Amino acid sequence: MYRNNLKNISLRLMAVTSAFLLGACSNEEVAKISKISAGKMFYEATCLSCHGEGGLGDGPMAGMLPVRPPPLSEHLAHHPIDQLVKIIRDGVPPAMPPTPLTDDEIRLVIDYTWTLVPDSLVEELREMQREVELGVSTDTQKDTINGQEDSSSSSMSGMTHSEQMEPSDTNKH
Repeated sequence: MYRNNLKNISLRLMAVTSAFLLGACSNEEVAKISKISAGKMFYEATCLSCHGEGGLGDGPMAGMLPVRPPPLSEHLAHHPIDQLVKIIRDGVPPAMPPTPLTDDEIRLVIDYTWTLVPDSLVEELREMQREVELGVSTDTQKDTINGQEDSSSSSMSGMTHSEQMEPSDTNKH
């Protein structure tokens, strides 16, 4: 099933890229739009069913998982890019399987995921990610989703992702 989806994604990506190349966009605009379009197609094929259209962890399969997927924006700023790639590539037991995507395709998904972050949070989360990439340690980080201080980031660093994830509420079904 994934192979068919990925083949369809590749065909759609080629069509989108060709359409933009024939249009009036600059090379830089074409490259950016193509990357985001490709990331969206890979996301839709491999992530959407659990993480949802907006990346909030509310996809159609989310309630059936042993742990509920977290909002993806919570992870974008708290992990270096290479660590995000590894998490996505290897999966997060018990709920998230390893992905069939390549590391380059995963990076496209990450780029697309940034487009799901509300505009009001992008600058703050990008700055947090820059600090994480540089290895800057903060004792407390602001939980930008809830607007509260979050001192759990340092205590969570030694935990596996499955320990950090909340159990799904299976009583809803």
